[in-house]
Amino acid sequence: MNSIKNLYRGIKNDYNGYAKIANSRIKPIFKIHYYCNLIFRISHFFYEIKLLPLAKIFWGINRFVYAIDIDPGAKLNGGFVIIHGIGVVIGRYVISEGLFRIYQGATLGGNNDKESTYNGILLRQPYIKDNVIIGINAAVLGPVVIETGAVIGTNAVVTKNVVPNSIVVGNNKTLTSKAVNIKILSKAKAISKALESETLKEQHQWA
Repeated sequence: MNSIKNLYRGIKNDYNGYAKIANSRIKPIFKIHYYCNLIFRISHFFYEIKLLPLAKIFWGINRFVYAIDIDPGAKLNGGFVIIHGIGVVIGRYVISEGLFRIYQGATLGGNNDKESTYNGILLRQPYIKDNVIIGINAAVLGPVVIETGAVIGTNAVVTKNVVPNSIVVGNNKTLTSKAVNIKILSKAKAISKALESETLKEQHQWA
């Protein structure tokens, strides 16, 4: 019974995620990757009730038809949205508690059998919170926690916990929202100063 409830909840959360991004309750029906979500949900349902051969059949449909590899054992409770999708890999021990968005070529998986504990939960692969974006070809590896509002940039490699509302670029390089704002502000000030200097020069020439 719980497995059926989980199936319904997963399908509903996924649909709501696609609807939110599309800003439409109808458009998700026409999104090809929403059907990848449906196939995964069915695969996960069979995994939960121990019908592993059936779980593998539906896993294989996503793997060979859509080139998306989502292990039937992944606990993607909060819903997720696939953008473009080709080459996406999500491992068996990935857990999500909120909606996240994942782009083509991204990998969520293990890191040499490393383990850790988070709120009493044994982690082997990423634990994803709400409103997270996993960028193109990004790799999030091992028992790491990706906090709410985090953005994992294109080609980033993440093997450490990521703080809320931050951006990760390159190899574990984290920019907090505060740091990003300071950077933007300092650049704006520099441009303003340059324009002011240029204006003063022109005024001096015409004086």
